Amino acid sequence: MKLAGQSIDIGGSGRVFGIAEPAGQAAAVLLSLHGTRSSWLRQARLSGLARLADAGAVVAFPEAALRIGSGYEWDHDGDLPFLEQLVSELISRYAPPGGRVCVTGMSGGARMSCVLAGARADLISAVGAVAGLRFGGGHTPARPVPILAFHGTADRINPYRGGNTVRWDESVEDSARHWAAANGVPDQPVVVAVSPTLTRTTYGAAGEPGEVTLFTSKGAGHTWPGGHAGLLLRLFLGRTSTEIDASSRIWDFARAHAGED
Repeated sequence: MKLAGQSIDIGGSGRVFGIAEPAGQAAAVLLSLHGTRSSWLRQARLSGLARLADAGAVVAFPEAALRIGSGYEWDHDGDLPFLEQLVSELISRYAPPGGRVCVTGMSGGARMSCVLAGARADLISAVGAVAGLRFGGGHTPARPVPILAFHGTADRINPYRGGNTVRWDESVEDSARHWAAANGVPDQPVVVAVSPTLTRTTYGAAGEPGEVTLFTSKGAGHTWPGGHAGLLLRLFLGRTSTEIDASSRIWDFARAHAGED
């Protein structure tokens, strides 16, 4: 597996992204968006998604343009054309099953993933949102978009029960419920206690078009389940769940929904 930096011209400006490619035909194409104050390379390290190239995935790691601290922040309106063009280029280049890509992200990247899925459901096969599930960002998806989300109940950055800012208002459970309604699946979920600290909530049938699945980790913080963060980040962001590997689950989810109409 080789992870390389590339660029694409957007309105006369070069926009940067990282990419990991398989040796043969692509089984699926994934977009992985970094969180606020992060970068494409740090997202690649956090998620470990680049390793999926060995299993047949094309994984692209776009980078936002707005500088904030030592990293970047997504602009929901300003970055949408960049992501639309990048996705279109990846679809043209790799011809994924169904002609769509799975978009994933961490925190602010998860929020941006939801905006992209709401605005351009025609390009998106599924969403994998870690610590940042929102509904559509003001857009109504034109078709059902399967959703897979992960969130910790002790997340202090994006609180599980919601907040009182424009960026973070409704609860994570409400966001999942709104996606289920938009996707036209039953509004009564199946809730399964996977363990004393991990719950799976599913609207619709698992593996079927329009499903919405939320994994809730009791006591986990603003972290990527199964990911690896340094000591200082762990102290600031909280516990990382080791009961589930978000990257592996997202890959399975992406393949399950890759060829849907």
